[in-house]
Amino acid sequence: MTEYLASEISQQLREARLEKGYTIDQLAEMTKIQPRFLQAIEDGDQDALPGQFYARAFAKQFAEAVGLNPDDLFDEVEFDPQVISDLSHAHRDDDGVVRAGVNNTETFKSRFRGFIPKIWLAIIVVAVLLVAWFVVTRMSSGSNSSNSGNQVEVTSSSVPQSSSSSSAASSSSANGGINLGTATTNTAQLTTTYTVAGQLANTHTIVAKGQNGGSMFKVTDGTGKVLYNAWLNQTDEKSVEIPANTAIVNIQVSQVSHVNLTINNQHIDLPNLPTNPAPTTWNVVLNLNK
Repeated sequence: MTEYLASEISQQLREARLEKGYTIDQLAEMTKIQPRFLQAIEDGDQDALPGQFYARAFAKQFAEAVGLNPDDLFDEVEFDPQVISDLSHAHRDDDGVVRAGVNNTETFKSRFRGFIPKIWLAIIVVAVLLVAWFVVTRMSSGSNSSNSGNQVEVTSSSVPQSSSSSSAASSSSANGGINLGTATTNTAQLTTTYTVAGQLANTHTIVAKGQNGGSMFKVTDGTGKVLYNAWLNQTDEKSVEIPANTAIVNIQVSQVSHVNLTINNQHIDLPNLPTNPAPTTWNVVLNLNK
């Protein structure tokens, strides 16, 4: 932990806490960080902390709680991304920290899931062709017993309907609205999942606003590419653009109650989680389908 938290900084944090008159337990209630992690920060005990990233994040929250400026204590550090490509491998280590795990091996099930949208598209195309064939057959059959004036009337009446449908679809797309639907929450894997239809081809904007305290805020796509990764203070507001044709978006926050998330101005609901001890990391997964 020497690279992230020098002994002089540990001493400054301890002295600031004592000057404020806070106990470790009181500070834990304020920051929602487990007391043993706060004690480890003061003692400079690297082995007791969950990792370099969270050691620095917890220390910054510690500093804010005791009235110190984190930016004056810590230098900006480029962190190695911890991309969650498969949340089913989440596990709890011996130190009690829940980690998501990574599994980059492509299984038959994952390959099959990739074909599901194409299968549905093929079914829809076939259904449309069958309907068109049925309509054309009926119109051809009816034309043998009707005059040409009726044929013109049928043709002209069908054009406005098609035009109206196209206009409505264009209007809906231009508005940029999004319906998240009902979320699925898995507390064991610390994950909330939304499956959103009809949004794959659109661009999206995710906005995170800090509240009640600081939190880690990280956004990755389904390929593991990091779109944003930084600490979010309680007065910060961060905006992340999601490119079109991004099928999966994964959002990670270290303190759920400290972050307000929206996508295209639509609020992303997060579960009511225990605040003491708070989960180390919570994941929001957005599956954007065609």
